[in-house]
Amino acid sequence: MKKTITIIIVIFSALQIYGQNITPSRIKYFSDSVYNGKIKIEQTSSVRNYMEICAGLNKKREGFPGYRVKVFAENKQDSRSRANAIRSACSNDDHEAYVTYVEPNFEVHVGDFMTRFEALVLMKELLPTYPEAYIIKTIIKYPIH
Repeated sequence: MKKTITIIIVIFSALQIYGQNITPSRIKYFSDSVYNGKIKIEQTSSVRNYMEICAGLNKKREGFPGYRVKVFAENKQDSRSRANAIRSACSNDDHEAYVTYVEPNFEVHVGDFMTRFEALVLMKELLPTYPEAYIIKTIIKYPIH
């Protein structure tokens, strides 16, 4: 019985060692000449439709989820002019400011950040001037660079 088990172990080990001896040159998919260096993607029509729907929604949305710092929100008679004044004061080369109307308030949002941590850095800079500033999750513009 011990002899049979030993023979089976030796045969199994030999097969394992031989199975590891595959080189990329023996597999036709690794050869550059098979597809002339191009990748052919085959997908079902349902996957193609899904991808087209996602691309269309992204174009329609004109952005993606991100973070901004809200520095102003007010509902008074002169709120629009105050919001525009704050927007021009907050806009600079690094961060753009936006005036939006979210009923019933005019609001000023600053920056386009992909992470909450990036928005937190700007918020800490703005807190001395705008003590009621806080981070909001919204749709931000696509980065230019």
